[in-house]
Amino acid sequence: MKAAFIIYCRAVGLYAILTLVMLARPEVYLISMGYVLIYGWFAWLAFTLIYLLLNRILFDFVLKLVVLFVAVIGAVLFAYYMIGLFSLSHEIWVSEFFVFPFLAIIAGWISVCVSRERIRRSCYAPENGPAV
Repeated sequence: MKAAFIIYCRAVGLYAILTLVMLARPEVYLISMGYVLIYGWFAWLAFTLIYLLLNRILFDFVLKLVVLFVAVIGAVLFAYYMIGLFSLSHEIWVSEFFVFPFLAIIAGWISVCVSRERIRRSCYAPENGPAV
């Protein structure tokens, strides 16, 4: 579970860096970062559940990595769905916000790639098990 949280935190930081270009429109950047901090926990929850399930049933590294890449897409889409469900003040699918889910997915993919050694180790031994 710690690995999934680290992947999520790194992805949020990468997302903040990738979206710095939007500082040309500070209000859009601030709204986006606010959404990440408020609704990103939905993405974290979805990704963590998938990550924990994969650690229990899947031991092939390449397949686990592929499923985690797909899980990033699903988690981001779930978070954006929740934004649309709970946010009444802003329309998130207008043109200035449309790039954000794609950047969130890219940030998630980069974060998964950076954590690939931890993911590889989880294929051979339990994450919280004894060190061998």
